[in-house]
Amino acid sequence: MRGSAIDPDRPPRTSGTILCPGVPMTDQTDIPDGYSYDLSISAFINHIGRVYSRREAGAVGDDVWAALRIEQHHVNAWNLCHGAVMASMAEIGTAGPGWDPDGPPVVAIEMSMQFIGAPKLGELLEVRGILVKKTRSLVFTRAEAEVDGKPIFIATSVQKVIGN
Repeated sequence: MRGSAIDPDRPPRTSGTILCPGVPMTDQTDIPDGYSYDLSISAFINHIGRVYSRREAGAVGDDVWAALRIEQHHVNAWNLCHGAVMASMAEIGTAGPGWDPDGPPVVAIEMSMQFIGAPKLGELLEVRGILVKKTRSLVFTRAEAEVDGKPIFIATSVQKVIGN
């Protein structure tokens, strides 16, 4: 296996001794300062990798942070985080502040996102989810992502409270 469909002369990327694609998730266990890690109730989030979390008081409700260390299976052919991974983290970031673990579930019915940059392999992508407004049936949130203080993306979301 050599190169890629885009550039057949490019040497293949590696992670340890395993050639891409299909690099398995590492067993990385170093939890970033201030974060905790638990398996998600969502199998898809667990499939992405170790998504770390933390909560802190915000202006309207709790701000919810999610963080992901960018690993080999998260990057594109240029060793930058794939847009689909960032979009998934935007959805995680916007859903967090709208979800009450003791209440009904919420699902995104609209999300808008603007890419500003892209994390590189090994960097920690941190997403801050902010509750803007919550009604009986809808939740409005936004998310801001950064790597070492540099903006990566912004997103807004409207979520439906299921059962209301």
